Amino acid sequence: MKKTDTKALNVVEQHGQASLSPAQKSFNALLKKLETERQLLAAWQQMIPLLQQHHVNQYQPLMRSYHALVAQLVRLLDDAYSAKGLSRHDQEKISHIICSVGAAIIGDSDAADLKRIYRMHGGADVDTAEWQQEDFVEFEQEAESDRHASAEHAHERASKKRKKSAKAAAREAKQQEELQNASQSVREVYRKLASALHPDREQDPLERVRKTALMQRVNIAYDKKDLLGLLELQLEIEQIDQSRINSLSEQHLRHYSKVLTEQSAELRDEIAGLEAEFRMRFNFDQQEAMSPALAMRHLKSAIKGVQQNINALKSDLLAFEDVKNIKAWLKSYHI
Repeated sequence: MKKTDTKALNVVEQHGQASLSPAQKSFNALLKKLETERQLLAAWQQMIPLLQQHHVNQYQPLMRSYHALVAQLVRLLDDAYSAKGLSRHDQEKISHIICSVGAAIIGDSDAADLKRIYRMHGGADVDTAEWQQEDFVEFEQEAESDRHASAEHAHERASKKRKKSAKAAAREAKQQEELQNASQSVREVYRKLASALHPDREQDPLERVRKTALMQRVNIAYDKKDLLGLLELQLEIEQIDQSRINSLSEQHLRHYSKVLTEQSAELRDEIAGLEAEFRMRFNFDQQEAMSPALAMRHLKSAIKGVQQNINALKSDLLAFEDVKNIKAWLKSYHI
C-alpha cells in the first residue's frame, strides 16, 4: 500500500506571499500534530502484541512460580509457629507475615489448607471477603448511577426553566452551523473520491480491481470521519496537488481544521486508553512517563524483578528448614 507523505498536504508559502495566514498556519500545525499522534498510536499497536507475548510467555509463568513458592513459605511458617524457642512476639510476626502475603496468593489457589492457615492467623474469610467486596462495589456502582440520574434530571428541569439568552442561542446556532459545515466538507471530499474511483464505472478489469481496493480505503476513512486519510487519498490518485492545497479558501481551511481537531482528540483518547490499560495491568503510577518503548522496558524490568524474588525466596526456603534461621530472620522483621 502506498503511503502518502503527510507533509505534502501542508500549505506552502508562495513566492511573493508575505506569510501564511492564521488559518493556513493552523491547518499545517494540525497536520503535523496528527502525524505525530498517528505514529505514536501505530507504535503502541505494534508493541501491544509483543507486550502480550512477553506477559503470557514470561511474566505470568514466573508469577505462578513465585506464588507457589510463597505458598510454600506460608506452610513452612505455619509449621514453625508452634516450634520451641519462638517467643509470643515471634509468633505475632509469623501471623502478620502470613496474613500479609497470604491474601495475595489465596485468590489464585484452590488449596483449602492455605485458606485455613490464613484464617487461623487472623485473616478474614477469603470467600466472604470477596463476596462483601463485590457486593460493596455493586452497591457503590448502583448508588453512583442513581446520583448521576438524579443530577441529570435536576439539570434537565433547571434547563427547561431557564430561558436561553439571545447571545447564548446565537452562539449555539453558530456552533451547530460550524459542525454541519465541517461534516459537509468531509462529505464533499468523499463524493469527489467516490466519483473518481467507483469500480462499477470502470471497464478495464485490472483498473476495476485497483479502484475497488482504493474505494474500500475511502469508505473506511469516511466511516471514521478521517479527513486526513481522505485528503491523502486525493493526493495519492492525483485528484489534488500542491497548487490546489495552496489555494484552499479560508472557509475550507477552517472547516478542515475543525474536523482535524476532532480527529486529533480521538487519536489522543485511543492512545490514552492503551497507556491506561498497561498502567493498570502492571500497577504503574499515572504520573510516570509512558511510551511503547518504556512499556516494554518496564515489563522486562518487572520480569527481571520477579525472577530475582524467586531466586531470593528459594534461598530463604532452604534456610528456613532450620527453625533457628527463621528465628534469626524474625529479629530483623518489624511489624
